Amino acid sequence: MRKYSPSVPLEEVFAQSQKDPSWKALYEKADLDMRVSLQIVRARDRAGLTQGQLAKAIGTTQSVVSRIEGADQNLTVTTLHKIARALSCELVLELHASAGSEKREAASQVKDAPARAGRKRKGRRNY
Repeated sequence: MRKYSPSVPLEEVFAQSQKDPSWKALYEKADLDMRVSLQIVRARDRAGLTQGQLAKAIGTTQSVVSRIEGADQNLTVTTLHKIARALSCELVLELHASAGSEKREAASQVKDAPARAGRKRKGRRNY
């Protein structure tokens, strides 16, 4: 008879894995890829298009659209823009400061303030 070792709860495995920075980075990338893919699938469904029809509209093949929707295809901004146009959607890309970057930027400004104080910037007036 085969002995089975006790199983480890998925939450515990996940919690331990999140402590590894490289795993966390891969997870965050996969999460982003999946969210973009799901948005494309939903927009295509709302537009009433098949993968083949969307592929023709953006100048590619149905298999590429399938990989895009499966989060198994690297996307360029240009491709995302073509998809958005074909699905009558607006592509919105935003960059936001991460939680720690605001503190680092503020500390850098305070540290560099004396050095910058006497410097005159080209095209700007010092008041």
